[in-house]
Amino acid sequence: MLAIKFTFTANRYHATQWGRHVNEGVLEWPPSPWRILRGIVATWRRTLPDLAPDRVMSILKALASECPKFHLPTASTGHTRHYMPYHEGVKERTTLVIDSFVAIRANKPVFVVWPNVELDSQQRADLDRVLHNMPYLGRAESWVEASLASEYPEINVYALESGALPKGDWEIIRTLMPRAPIKLKDLEVETSTLRRSGRIDPEGAQWWPYVRKADCFTEFHATRPQPRRHGAGATVIRFAMAGKPLPMAFDTLRWGELARKCAMAQYGRRNEGARSPKLSGKDSSGKPLDGHRHTFYLPTDEDGDGRLDHLTVWTPAGLDEQEFKAVVSVNTLNPRGQREPIQLAYQAHGKEDDFAGVSPLFGKSRRWRSLTPYVLTRHVKFRGPKNQRRMVDSPADQIGREISLRWPDGPSLVRVESLDPRERITPIHEGRSSGFRPFDFFRYKQAGSNGGGAFNFEIEFEEEFPGPVLLGFACHYGLGIFVPVQ
Repeated sequence: MLAIKFTFTANRYHATQWGRHVNEGVLEWPPSPWRILRGIVATWRRTLPDLAPDRVMSILKALASECPKFHLPTASTGHTRHYMPYHEGVKERTTLVIDSFVAIRANKPVFVVWPNVELDSQQRADLDRVLHNMPYLGRAESWVEASLASEYPEINVYALESGALPKGDWEIIRTLMPRAPIKLKDLEVETSTLRRSGRIDPEGAQWWPYVRKADCFTEFHATRPQPRRHGAGATVIRFAMAGKPLPMAFDTLRWGELARKCAMAQYGRRNEGARSPKLSGKDSSGKPLDGHRHTFYLPTDEDGDGRLDHLTVWTPAGLDEQEFKAVVSVNTLNPRGQREPIQLAYQAHGKEDDFAGVSPLFGKSRRWRSLTPYVLTRHVKFRGPKNQRRMVDSPADQIGREISLRWPDGPSLVRVESLDPRERITPIHEGRSSGFRPFDFFRYKQAGSNGGGAFNFEIEFEEEFPGPVLLGFACHYGLGIFVPVQ
């Protein structure tokens, strides 16, 4: 008995059945014996040229002498689409290429078994050397680890010998086999050579009927990865944003509001129309919650290109399990209208300390600066006679009052510096964008309006203070974000 184990390390097997066009999407499953022998020859030629041809041929003849049997793991199918460039005269055009593949569970190898083939010790050692050098089986993206196996699971694919299907739910598939006596030149032939000679099938190959389970592609369904822990008690959830194009950084408020709507909608669908006060920021009567312990939806530009690329959902009071599941199930933000939808990819969840080195929102510093503009919650007022008028509720007064109410136990605020509103707000990291002016930012909610202008502040506490620092109008949706001064 001889058995070979193939483990596809990328959990995918890319191979189109011989003679079919790649865009037909016809997958070869199981890997054909003809392909396996060609893979052995290719690996030998490229990595072990010192191995004598007669020693390799003795192995190939033994493998070609019998129809092997297979054990296939549970699998599914998938494909990707690529628009590959090509030149038509002086013009460059694109053509669609469909890359179909078999998706295999992690650590579930394919076993190929020749029940009646026996190799001597030298042949087994030579074959083992070749298999250990094999980088892929099928197309180049089918990364594989191959080795000899001393045992194997139950056989579930085999050659049809009698012409009658076995009992049960089976199907017949055409599988390309080597034909004895096998010749090395037949295994090394290029498809271009075959086409020039008017052939499709190689000289030394033959089609043979095999049987496999009819449901071999339905037992495993790929699903969107979910966090391993149930998430109850989490205060921070991080997403990456993906889209073409990504939204501009000055549209923070629009996308923060949309993230809130989507999280509330998911919660309602999962809980018979119920509403979560922490996700919505309102109690059962619709009154806004006090204390800022409910959820903040914070889109940010973290690579400095002027476009939003991350969404941080922060709930100081912590989420319960149903709220957590609702938030992580949001995978698309669709604003409809003229704007393209944005995809969300869940990254991680945890507590604030878990993200101290990941996002500057959760840093610690004495000095903090605006990342998005601080928008006044009330209009600035002037009091006194005409020639002695004084400003009441100035921007600096409003931010100082809000900090004292938000953190009554300190630390104390020692400095508030309002920068020129014509200056651009510096991004988190230096990149292709130089930032935007405070008044460039969208500042109007669908429900409610702001009290005054937009400002760029730098504030300083008497001692180091941990973030997030979020202040002013619409701070729950991405305005009024402060980050540590480097």
